Amino acid sequence: MGAADERERQDGEGWLTKAEVREIWPQIRPISITAVARANSVRTSVAPSPDRSGEPTFHAADVRHVAARIARGEADVAPWQRADSDAAHDDATPAPPVRQPVGWGAENVPGLILLVIIVVLILWGLTAPDNHGTVTDFVR
Repeated sequence: MGAADERERQDGEGWLTKAEVREIWPQIRPISITAVARANSVRTSVAPSPDRSGEPTFHAADVRHVAARIARGEADVAPWQRADSDAAHDDATPAPPVRQPVGWGAENVPGLILLVIIVVLILWGLTAPDNHGTVTDFVR
């Protein structure tokens, strides 16, 4: 079977891991390799990858064909998927985190209800006319 595998590799056949595709498509961002392969009809294998990453392997001839199309600018690649685009550069530079304002939205209602109940109980306990007793008076 080794001779058949070697012949497949020479003919451009066989299967490539995502890391090998990354070397052939340096213009494509690593996170976008699967999406670009899908958009350009690169065949994938559901067999486990040899590197045991669990990711699909890609058909070598299809990958090389798309590499030529990428070089000519004919491949179906969005600007943000290219490693050499301004969009990719903007994604690579981290922006400061956007701080969300704290509001009185629906997600805060249960906490606000609990807070109101606690405050009412405290005020009721402080203003009750028979607040002069002890715990034993309360039990009676």
